[in-house]
Amino acid sequence: MTIEREPPTAVPLATWLARAVARAGRAILGLVLIGMVLLNVANALGRYLFGSVFVGADELLVFAMVWLVMIGALFVTADRSHIALDFLPLRASVRTRLALAIVHHVAIALGAGYAAMQSYGFVGRVMMTGQTSMALGLPMTIPHTALLVGFGGCALIAAALVVADGVELARRSGIDA
Repeated sequence: MTIEREPPTAVPLATWLARAVARAGRAILGLVLIGMVLLNVANALGRYLFGSVFVGADELLVFAMVWLVMIGALFVTADRSHIALDFLPLRASVRTRLALAIVHHVAIALGAGYAAMQSYGFVGRVMMTGQTSMALGLPMTIPHTALLVGFGGCALIAAALVVADGVELARRSGIDA
């Protein structure tokens, strides 16, 4: 849900830094995705032209895709760009949009927080068993930790957005009162 805000006169250092980190993170994710495509093409060429494959390439691609999706979810949450029905918010007042955004982000925080708690328990069980992947011998805690990082991060970001929108709603309520 997008919220109309008054344009700031000067960008605070923290905002500038957050935007710079987000730009760099998106660029890194893009480069990783390009690397994954190149690995997939190289593996396919090796398989069909030379009869040889990179053992574990498919496994690596699956694990990397899980990490890409979960880190991408952090950016989507921070940008407030989750897929949403926006028929009502587009026709509502700014204060109503803020209230709807608060409800939206509370739901994300609760759902993602619950998923993070479950992921934490699962990663702990996988760590205790010492499970590794079949092809690469990679500890399975690495791919499973992606869910913990993604869901936990989304919960924290959504909680921060609830606070920010609550402050903005209170400020606007004071102005309109």
